[in-house]
Amino acid sequence: MMGQKLKPLEEILGYLKYKRKVVLMGCGGCATLFRTGGEAEVDEMAEKLSETGKEVLAKIKLPMDVYACFLPLSSKYLRKNIDAIRNCDALIALYCGDGVQVTRGFLEELGIFKPIYPAVDSLGFFGGGPTRFIEECQGCGECILAYTGGICPLTRCPKGLLNGPCGGVRSNGKCEVNPDMDCAWVKIYEWLEKLGETRYFKNLLEAKDWSKMKRPRVIEVPRIKLTL
Repeated sequence: MMGQKLKPLEEILGYLKYKRKVVLMGCGGCATLFRTGGEAEVDEMAEKLSETGKEVLAKIKLPMDVYACFLPLSSKYLRKNIDAIRNCDALIALYCGDGVQVTRGFLEELGIFKPIYPAVDSLGFFGGGPTRFIEECQGCGECILAYTGGICPLTRCPKGLLNGPCGGVRSNGKCEVNPDMDCAWVKIYEWLEKLGETRYFKNLLEAKDWSKMKRPRVIEVPRIKLTL
């Protein structure tokens, strides 16, 4: 899931300094889980903006499991509110930057040119829940979890070391950068030991091929038939 947190209201109002009529849009995916763009958050933001003199023309609430970034579903809700979007001065997106750009591209295809301002900061890929989430994946494009017991050293180690702990690992197995955190490589070894697969420690992992993180990356998949 895309981790995210709500921007300060002052920053959002800064975007809207010369804008009065706004449309708010949430997301039924990650933004709902992170409490940044669910139905309740859309209502709360509408109330706050109205109190500052903004006119909210529409509140686009996506139901659970309808992601703003998945256009085949989210576009249906955009089309339902297309008149409000045409008449607004700006859209406020209560979801990640991925969704913001998908929304912008869809409106551009319709010949609608409106500023879309993000109400949240995107933080990367997180897992866990329902209330505590931790960054699990960097999306590096070259997964090595098979060799590290399913524990990613790129996200779990502050230094992103690929071949064992640094010289600063504490005798109690803690990290020198964050003494409250277990050393990622100690955890990797302990888990591989439980699996009986410590042989992986004999393998020297080569430097990451960071060319696989060249932006923007594009993925093409076979078309599926959607049941709406």
